[in-house]
Amino acid sequence: MIRKKPNTLEELTEEMKRSEKQLHYWEDQEKILRHRVSELTRRERTNRLCTRAGMLESFLEKPEQLTNNQVMELLKVAFRQPEVMQTLREMLESEPVIKDPLE
Repeated sequence: MIRKKPNTLEELTEEMKRSEKQLHYWEDQEKILRHRVSELTRRERTNRLCTRAGMLESFLEKPEQLTNNQVMELLKVAFRQPEVMQTLREMLESEPVIKDPLE
């Protein structure tokens, strides 16, 4: 749609009001999209945490009998092992970041 250039003060004021309405609309759209992105990010993180917690529990004997502090201590001991730290470093250096299709 082609608009003629406003000539009068009233036309300019009306054009300004239309532009402000349009700006408000697009600001609202941006807010909605940002919220959707944050919601997706939150879901991905929740899924990742649940998946990895399940992986951890599969290695624990009677995980329901351990406290969170005990599991944290176990992880601290495990990750202090040189072999574990070396493996982690190698994974971070050599593996390209690929999204797991199940995530």
